[in-house]
Amino acid sequence: MQRIKVTCIVSDLRSLAVAEQLNALGCDVMSLGQEILSEKCSWDGAVPFKCAAAQANILVLPTPAFGDQQKVILGKEQIGVSAQELFSCMSGDSLVFAGRVGEDVAQLAREHGIRLIDYMQVEEIQWRNAIPTAEGALWLAMQKLDITLHGAHVAVLGYGRIATALCSRLRDFGAKVTVAARNPRDLVRIELEGYRALRIKQESSLLPLTTGYDVIFNTVPCRILTPLLMERMHAKTILVELASSPGGWDPTLARCDRAIYAPGLPGKYAPKTAGEIIARVIFDMIKEEKGL
Repeated sequence: MQRIKVTCIVSDLRSLAVAEQLNALGCDVMSLGQEILSEKCSWDGAVPFKCAAAQANILVLPTPAFGDQQKVILGKEQIGVSAQELFSCMSGDSLVFAGRVGEDVAQLAREHGIRLIDYMQVEEIQWRNAIPTAEGALWLAMQKLDITLHGAHVAVLGYGRIATALCSRLRDFGAKVTVAARNPRDLVRIELEGYRALRIKQESSLLPLTTGYDVIFNTVPCRILTPLLMERMHAKTILVELASSPGGWDPTLARCDRAIYAPGLPGKYAPKTAGEIIARVIFDMIKEEKGL
């Protein structure tokens, strides 16, 4: 079978792992941007990027792919190439993979006939990313704790992908786990797994969270911890935010020395694993798109 040609833009260790794994899977990979991984080297990627994009039939961008000005992000900077310019220089049958793409950029891709896939929205990646997210969250909490997780009183808000992975690992450590959820079916699952279940119903139903938990992990993108609950929160409780905006509480109400904000954990805690997860899914999707 003819090797699949893929152009990968490297901006961090995770996207580097994506390129390396795609090559290991049998793709013919051209990668750009590795220079920015060296602190001693700056790279003006605009010109080579546009040239590579114009020739690419399959383009893999990092996460996040575009900044607030719809310009391509490489490292911590936005280079001088907008989504409009990128899609304009690519052929209509091109396939672009990118992470955390806004609807405005997705619409531009459709207008140019570009098949754009936000791989961070792929369910398989979300499930697999739950593992490095959970491990990274535990690692962050353990750096703040002055006790072991074994025997610690820990609460997890929500019971989705990340929470499920987190709870099982907390149990393995010997923590005493309480899980707060709204869905009655989730509450049954929580009890069957042997955790203490707490129903998210109204403010008063969550008052037990203020009684001295060592750590509270939030996985729900909703202000579950109200101002009253935050006011009554025990001074020693560590709060770990794992949900996307707006998060589980108002950051201005949290003690800065006890709150941890941890977006994008897979790419920070385990970039190689996170990149390999993305690459395997992209490889399968390419084969399906190309009928291979």
